[in-house]
Amino acid sequence: MKSIIRWDPFRTMRAWDPFDEMTAMHREVDRLFDRFLGTAREGEERRVGLWLPSIESYTKEGKLFIKAELPGVDPKDLDVTITDRELVIKGERKGEKDEKEKDYTYREITYGSFERRFLIPEGVKTEDLKAAFANGVLEISVPIPELPKAKKIEVKTEEPKKLETGTTVKKAA
Repeated sequence: MKSIIRWDPFRTMRAWDPFDEMTAMHREVDRLFDRFLGTAREGEERRVGLWLPSIESYTKEGKLFIKAELPGVDPKDLDVTITDRELVIKGERKGEKDEKEKDYTYREITYGSFERRFLIPEGVKTEDLKAAFANGVLEISVPIPELPKAKKIEVKTEEPKKLETGTTVKKAA
């Protein structure tokens, strides 16, 4: 297949990639929604008012750990619940009361509510979950139940039977 070369005045010449076009279209649709919903200020690329805390999860010593970075969140504004196999972390980072009186020149800190959901392993005893909040980090530990060990199953083989005609037929299981 032959590459199509297009001129981009801000970059060097490069092969045309349809995924670049799709990414640009995705960004433009995001901008339209931001303007329509009032979540972006004029000239801003990023969304204001939409905030999701950064999360990491890992397993260690038979436990699943979920950590959420929650700077500026009051622990009283956190809600951690578990239903069936879903762990839900909800909370809110509240802004200052006199925000309207300030004349901002630049603003990146986002305030607002958030909710994150995680599927946890089957068979977890909900009473064994623990949550701790320190230095703006929420850490939840989930004990992972032991899974049944793999068991080898012996496969039996049978000799095929010969018919009077000399053909061989395998016995149906």
